[in-house]
Amino acid sequence: MIGRILASVCVLMVAAGVGTPLAQNDISGSWTLMINGPQGAVDAEATFKQDGDKVTGTMSSMAGETDVAGTLTGSTLALAFNVVTPNGPIDVKMTAEVTGGEMKGVVDFSVGTADFTGKKK
Repeated sequence: MIGRILASVCVLMVAAGVGTPLAQNDISGSWTLMINGPQGAVDAEATFKQDGDKVTGTMSSMAGETDVAGTLTGSTLALAFNVVTPNGPIDVKMTAEVTGGEMKGVVDFSVGTADFTGKKK
């Protein structure tokens, strides 16, 4: 009797997706980003490589190119990198929600934030 109950519960859990990993977005490849900065829109290009939830890559804009690293957990992307400016280095964090070939999020420049969007090429 207990065996049948446990078996029924297991079948229901599998049918409901409990214990099944969520489908993972894959952001590997080239992206075009548009950052709504304090001085206006800034276009950037990014190339990402993904291994499980680990993300690495490069980002380039008129300010130059920099290495980026972070994670993609489910649909939430979190990246961190450093930008060298005439006033010294700035730590930058980006967070975004990824849906298929698009992302939308916020860039935190340590001294302010800006919204951004991205599209996979």
